[in-house]
Amino acid sequence: MVNKMPPDLNIRPRILYQVAKAAWEGQLFERKEEICRLLQSEFEDKATRRLVANQIRIAMGLEPNNSEEVINEYDEEALMGMGSEPVVIANPEACKDCKNPTCETACPLGAIARDELGRPSIDKNKCANDGYCINACEFGALAEKSQFVPLIKMLRQNTHKVYASVAPAFAGQFGANVTAGQLRSSLLKLGFYEVVETALYADLITIKEAFEYDEHVKDDEHDFLITSCCCPIWIKLIENKFPDLAGHISPSVSPMIASGRVIKELEPDAKVVFIGPCVAKKSEAQLPDLKGAIDFVLTFQELSTIFEAANINPADEPDEENAVASWGGRVYGRTGGVSAAVGTTLEKLIPRRAEKFVPVKADGIPDCTKLLDDIRTGKLAANFIEGMACKGGCVGGPGRIIPPEQGTVHVNNYGNSSHAHTPVENPQVYSILAKLGHYHEGMPAMTGTSKIAAILARKLNFNTKHQ
Repeated sequence: MVNKMPPDLNIRPRILYQVAKAAWEGQLFERKEEICRLLQSEFEDKATRRLVANQIRIAMGLEPNNSEEVINEYDEEALMGMGSEPVVIANPEACKDCKNPTCETACPLGAIARDELGRPSIDKNKCANDGYCINACEFGALAEKSQFVPLIKMLRQNTHKVYASVAPAFAGQFGANVTAGQLRSSLLKLGFYEVVETALYADLITIKEAFEYDEHVKDDEHDFLITSCCCPIWIKLIENKFPDLAGHISPSVSPMIASGRVIKELEPDAKVVFIGPCVAKKSEAQLPDLKGAIDFVLTFQELSTIFEAANINPADEPDEENAVASWGGRVYGRTGGVSAAVGTTLEKLIPRRAEKFVPVKADGIPDCTKLLDDIRTGKLAANFIEGMACKGGCVGGPGRIIPPEQGTVHVNNYGNSSHAHTPVENPQVYSILAKLGHYHEGMPAMTGTSKIAAILARKLNFNTKHQ
């Protein structure tokens, strides 16, 4: 007698495809029950069938419920927005048979706990929405909300100019030989108005952080700057476990937020979609002091699913690149990239300060935690601190398609292909500054009260004396 294999509960990839395909064809509401029946047919128990319905709801960006019904009359309006927190959702019923709660050990901030019945809950105050628990869960009981249902509708209706801001970690994700130009053509074919490199806005942030380093790091033995550029999980770690160090955080927004703010400053009616490997960016985009810059966030995995649903193969599209970023902006996609970019930019802008620029980098939450412990106990001599929560940096994000090691190679190659080495040498930086009214100011310091400084600033309580 052959034992029947248990059904595969990790059905998220199949659900994402079915939802994306129905949304792309404009038949999501008509086909919602059909999709549910299609995926439920292999499951016999009601609890698992509810899980299927909930996973479909989560793929649509909706909250889970305790029913086999996919969409009710109250959901249509919710489907049209970015969605609410939390990004990572637990379905407790799916966890009753779990004997090895790897999600708890995978969570770097200890945000997952269980009650006396073994049902998990997520502490919203601790959760960084990083997505590590999702990949660790063998039951598919954890997921992040997808945002592509309202995005696809917007692209199909063509009611707004929709910009895609693509993270530099894209290199190699959609095929080893797929160029930036082919990815751009694919996104234009989906209906995007234009595609921009998030790395160009990393160039702007690099210049800003170089000036911030000059302004705030005065005492070689005690002063230091913590870069906040890329990683919202890194900032969450400091806020939760090392609040005494928060005064050293650079008051700059991430390149993602910078891209949305600059584009909307120039075109107020535009919509901006960030595409990258990071699940936590979905949460960052909704933070009170940052909300409004980015309208939707997609991971590379989600974009790949949309391409499949729309029958678009980037490898078959024409190479029509619109290259604008420097080497410095592009290498933000891997560990050490921010430090390298700021260091080389300091050499151009303020050579005397570059001589005493001592960076240190860490990737992965354990290494980041150790680094912060060393800073707290005075064991570290560096004065520019870079932390990345994912191993390898952004290329190691849970929404990636290829392994981090391959991603790093592709990011380095893409960076080396740039015509400008530093942001200071990038004519596109000066083009943005001119459009924002800085044409006669040359290279503004990007600190103080200028328009560009305000656009690139985050509201942090930065203590210049680092008490």
